[in-house]
Amino acid sequence: MVQPVIRALELMSAMGQHRLSTIAELQRATDLPKSTIHRFLATLIECGYVEKDVERSVYILSDKVLSLAAGFGIDSKLVKCSVPVARQLTKETQWPVAIGTLDYNAIVVQYSTRPFTPFTLRPSTVNSRFPLLSSALGQAYISFCSDIKRRAILHDLQSDLSQDIPMLQSDRSLAKYIKEARNRGYGLRVGGRGDSSHIAMPVMQNEHVIGVIGISIYSSCYQKESSGEIVQKLEHAVTCIQDSMVRQAQPTEVERTGIS
Repeated sequence: MVQPVIRALELMSAMGQHRLSTIAELQRATDLPKSTIHRFLATLIECGYVEKDVERSVYILSDKVLSLAAGFGIDSKLVKCSVPVARQLTKETQWPVAIGTLDYNAIVVQYSTRPFTPFTLRPSTVNSRFPLLSSALGQAYISFCSDIKRRAILHDLQSDLSQDIPMLQSDRSLAKYIKEARNRGYGLRVGGRGDSSHIAMPVMQNEHVIGVIGISIYSSCYQKESSGEIVQKLEHAVTCIQDSMVRQAQPTEVERTGIS
């Protein structure tokens, strides 16, 4: 066990829970001495994984940290293409945005812009699981994936004795749940008073759903403002992500010609 590596990873993990971090906050989160934190941050800045806002004396993880997940296949490529789009969407609307992928019986959040918005009490939803049959993210996936994929997912859910989901017992309820989303063009969960409402859309590649993107809005604001503008911005975000995925998949000039 190389202790400095462990401590550096703990420091980066602590930074990932907030948009901006001060030395004092990082010390509370890691119990590391301030001098050690200063040295680690200086090294991470030099390597490009951390940036410093000199005026406010705060630190933030840079986009380069995504390169650490470069070997994880389609999910990491989706996240890489989605991060700048999600951040831009949050910048325009101020609402938190999440990117999720399917993991057996739920949508797992791979990236969240919650650290970049004032409209949230939770610092992050990364790694949180959202059910397929009662969340906007889940509805966006199950409603727009292929019929074959949907049947396989529903079969697994119905075979899982730990899943107590009333909708699974009613073909009519399932069909209505899916039809409503397809007619709207997106998944929707409208929360009650004091809760949040969610809108989510599928991200497609070669006619397959590879992930979902969702935006959270205070229910009181969702009721007052027209959701049309939010939906349009979300549609544009999906297009940008899908276009970026296509560009990522195209071979470079060197790969096409073999000339370096």
